[in-house]
Amino acid sequence: MNKCLKIICCYFGHRRTTFNTPRNMYEYIGEMIQNEIHIENGVETDVVFVNNDAGIIEKNEYINSFNNHKTKNGKIIVENRENINGSFGAYYDMAIKYKNYYDYFFFCEDDVLIYKENYMIDFVEFFNSDENLGFVSLAPLSNLRTNQPLHSGGGCGLTSKETFLKINTEESTQKILNKKNIKQTDLYSQLQMLEMSFTNEYVRGGMTIKNHPKFSPLCINYESHSGQKHYSKFFLSDKNLEFIYKVGN
Repeated sequence: MNKCLKIICCYFGHRRTTFNTPRNMYEYIGEMIQNEIHIENGVETDVVFVNNDAGIIEKNEYINSFNNHKTKNGKIIVENRENINGSFGAYYDMAIKYKNYYDYFFFCEDDVLIYKENYMIDFVEFFNSDENLGFVSLAPLSNLRTNQPLHSGGGCGLTSKETFLKINTEESTQKILNKKNIKQTDLYSQLQMLEMSFTNEYVRGGMTIKNHPKFSPLCINYESHSGQKHYSKFFLSDKNLEFIYKVGN
C-alpha cells in the first residue's frame, strides 16, 4: 500500500507580513482547497487541513464545510485544534493521530500552494530511491547561506510514516504537543527553533535530507520572497529544475 496524507496547517489570525504572506488569507485558503480538490497526485492521497483555531467562527465554519469532500485521489479531512506551537504542533499532532492509516506524510504550510501535477508520486519515488534518505524537502535547505543546523525551510516536504516514527517517538512528540506557547514576544523565536529541529532530527539520526533533483526548491515568486531570494544564486543556474509551487500571492 502507498497511501499519503498531506498535512496543511491553517491559521486565520494575525500574521507576520514578511515572506509573501497572502493579502487575504481567507481567499488564499479557498484557492488552496480548490487546488487540493482538483490536482492529480499520482498516488492515493488524503489532505488534512488543520485549523489552528483563531476563534473566528465564520472562518471555522467555512473550512469545516469541506470535511469529507472528495478529491481526485482521496478526500479532504478537517481537524480543529488549539493553536499550540504553530504549524509544527499541527504536524506532530496529525502524524501521531493518523500513523496507522498512511504510509507517507507530506507537511505543508498554508501559504504554500503546490500546483505541479503528480508531484506527490515523484516525491514518494525519490524518497524510496535512497535508503538513507530521511526527508525530501520542498524548499531550500537552510544551511546553504547560514550557520544554522541543516534543515528544510518551513518544514515542508515528505517522509515515510516508518521514518517519522523512527525519529520521533510518541513520548518525545507528546512533550512538544504538551508544551504551551510562551509569551507572544518570544513566540517566533520558539517557532524558529521548532522549524530547525523538525527536519534536523533526521540528520541527527544519521539520515540525509535532500531536495528533489527535478524540481527547484525556490517558489516561482521567489523574487518577492524575502527569505528565498537569497538562495537564487544556488539554483537558477540549473535551467532544468522545474518550478512547482508558489508562496502567497
